[in-house]
Amino acid sequence: MTRRLLPLLLALTTICSYGDEKTPAAAPTGDKTIEKSDLLTAEEAAEQKAEKGDHTLTELVDGLDQASLQEAFRLLRKEYIKREDLDYDFLNQAAIQGLLERLDFGAMLLTEASRSASDSPFGFYQTTLAGKIGYARLGRYSRDELDPLDEAIAAWRNDKEIGTLVLDLRSPQAQADFAIAAEILSRFRPPNELLFKIRRPDQDRPVLFSSTPSATSWSREVVVLVDSETGNVGEIIAAVLQDKQNSLVVGEQTPGLTVEYRDVPIGDDRILRYAIAEVILDGELSIFRKGVTPGLPTEPTLKAKHAVYTALDGGAAIEDYLFRQTRPRMNEAALVAGTDPELDYYLAKSNNRDTEWDTFLPSDDTLQQIIDVILSREFLDGGKWQKR
Repeated sequence: MTRRLLPLLLALTTICSYGDEKTPAAAPTGDKTIEKSDLLTAEEAAEQKAEKGDHTLTELVDGLDQASLQEAFRLLRKEYIKREDLDYDFLNQAAIQGLLERLDFGAMLLTEASRSASDSPFGFYQTTLAGKIGYARLGRYSRDELDPLDEAIAAWRNDKEIGTLVLDLRSPQAQADFAIAAEILSRFRPPNELLFKIRRPDQDRPVLFSSTPSATSWSREVVVLVDSETGNVGEIIAAVLQDKQNSLVVGEQTPGLTVEYRDVPIGDDRILRYAIAEVILDGELSIFRKGVTPGLPTEPTLKAKHAVYTALDGGAAIEDYLFRQTRPRMNEAALVAGTDPELDYYLAKSNNRDTEWDTFLPSDDTLQQIIDVILSREFLDGGKWQKR
């Protein structure tokens, strides 16, 4: 899939570049053009930063040994002007705060409200786009979504016109059951294939997750959509399909939440969530805190995505958010015909009347881009460009 789509993208990009005679060879900055020789390597940039003494607080603290750390504590508690504030409660609070900040999403402190808010507000959604593309959006990655997914796949399999399934994994589900990831992947991978494993520090042997025989399966092309809100199960599905099926992954770099969490109440409405197991992919690969790198990166559009998702869950037609019509404008055909397609618009505006072109619906640009690519490939593969 990736090998077939990426060359098309490169070709389209090249055509657009040659079509614009004003495109400069290098990006100007002020009065100077950036040359290749002006670009610094990571090592050179680090050396320059060190020479200027420009260090982050983390870098400075990391440069202290144990004796230096203890001396810093001693001096602050003895000579700081507000040393009476530095009691053991304050120091312990500062220590756990700093530890959680360093562990990032490896451990976090939640309330009941914030834990509930991390669940996806969106449900499962499926439709057929342009008569050629199956689109399935997983919402909460629960077993309730498996039956509608199977029904959609079965319908698409019976339609020979549908050659690609776009699997949308961008619902903001922070964590879900790993067994669900294996069950969803079983719809796309052959039976009894090792998909991933869970490794716990206190166990010698990892827990293996393999694909199981599924009455409903999809063997045609799969394109995967991800972004910075893709949760642990979505990341596992995307990573496995990208690695084992060569599926094209489109969107943003994912956060790398591929761990199993444990939630433990530790105080009044305080819950400590911390990672207790790590997902290991084929080849002993871990993407914890690394994430899945898309083969086709796109710009983040989280606010627009949420608006589109909410509208679709409310019964809106997805075509309204993808295949938008632009306002009619004067063109050569109108001149030849002696008509003015802009007349109605300008008459309405001159009379202070609203028109259908005044309000723009949010657009899911990531989905729109991959639909354009798939339809363009279908057009080129079908030889239709030669007939025109």
